[in-house]
Amino acid sequence: MAGSEKFLAMFGKPARLLACECERSSETTLGQTFQLISSPEINALLTNKENRLTGLLASGKSNADLVTELYWTALSRPPTPRESSEALKLMESSPDRRTGLEDVAWALLNAKEFVLRR
Repeated sequence: MAGSEKFLAMFGKPARLLACECERSSETTLGQTFQLISSPEINALLTNKENRLTGLLASGKSNADLVTELYWTALSRPPTPRESSEALKLMESSPDRRTGLEDVAWALLNAKEFVLRR
């Protein structure tokens, strides 16, 4: 099974031969948690130079605007003042903007609010 198919199967995606959503599992598992925390697939998506993060960085927006956009994308809301402050500290302490933005995106993908959203 290819990496992406294995990843999707872990999250309850039915085999591609099935068209019915009723075949999809909605139960959260420990395997899903490990996939989000340390999956090579997630890391590859975040570090891919042709992803949305590259476009955000090329937009010329400030770090604060980048953080706000990531929050809207991942959680459908703006960051709280504290979240914004912590994300900006993380970006500023990173070796470069790209790494910092990847770290913020990774943190959002692992937030309970993202993982448990239905």
